[in-house]
Amino acid sequence: MRRKYFPGLLALGAKHSMLVDADLDRFAIVTVYPSRKVRDDAIDHISALRGEGAEEFGAKLMDAYAGDMLASSKG
Repeated sequence: MRRKYFPGLLALGAKHSMLVDADLDRFAIVTVYPSRKVRDDAIDHISALRGEGAEEFGAKLMDAYAGDMLASSKG
């Protein structure tokens, strides 16, 4: 994931991406883009990466969300 898919997301304009262990047998990928426009311009390529990842890892996309970041913190 780190070697193949995250570089693809970064190449599409993402600032960073994280894989989060969300629950038993579930995980979430959180990707931050500098703007909604960058994300919208890359959406077809993002969907293709999701399809490749699902096929390679045997994962099923449950939900996909998009929106503006309202707050963040640095630790």
